[in-house]
Amino acid sequence: MAAIAREQNVLFHCDAAQAVGHIPVDVKKWDVDLLSLSAHKFYGPKGMGALYVRGGVAGSSLRPILHGGGQEDGLRAGTLNVPGIVGLGEACRLAASRLHVDSRRMASLRDHLQSQLLDRIEGATVNGDQEARLPHNLNISLPGANGRALAEALDGIAVSTGAACAAGQDKPSHVLLAMGLSPDRALGTLRFGLTRHTTAAEIDEVAAAVVRVATQLRGR
Repeated sequence: MAAIAREQNVLFHCDAAQAVGHIPVDVKKWDVDLLSLSAHKFYGPKGMGALYVRGGVAGSSLRPILHGGGQEDGLRAGTLNVPGIVGLGEACRLAASRLHVDSRRMASLRDHLQSQLLDRIEGATVNGDQEARLPHNLNISLPGANGRALAEALDGIAVSTGAACAAGQDKPSHVLLAMGLSPDRALGTLRFGLTRHTTAAEIDEVAAAVVRVATQLRGR
């Protein structure tokens, strides 16, 4: 993608919110011009984020949307949130120091959840590549059940529907449709996110609850 953008003289921005703290991120290897990240995705303070800007890009191509002071090289006016910035940096340091240990553990738990759902729910399918994937994320379609109804029925369990953060939408995810899913299958999708604090017992509890609720909803 970066090569295509270069050929067309277009800046390449990477939304790495789900990646930072979970897989190695290398802006030079990825050849990105811009990369954004969100602190709470790797246990940092909520409301904090960062934007990587490749040298030479800012002055010629970026324009501020908040005007006033000259903070952050004139790209974002306003007093800097120093405690939040320090918290983001420390969260990055901690995440990097335990990246491989946490990633292996979360991938193992994710695979356990995946196998339970695929084995116990007829027709369930995993969306996305089975190898090139994030260790802490599982996106799965359960035919015959509506994702929103599933999420609402899973009392006490936090799950998402669709492919990304898009609450309040009843239409199928455009990302899943672009991946080739039918509208019905896209609407029957749940997305699970694991953390370094997730336990095997919680995975078993979630799997049992999803199987129970999916069976009930599909039987209506």
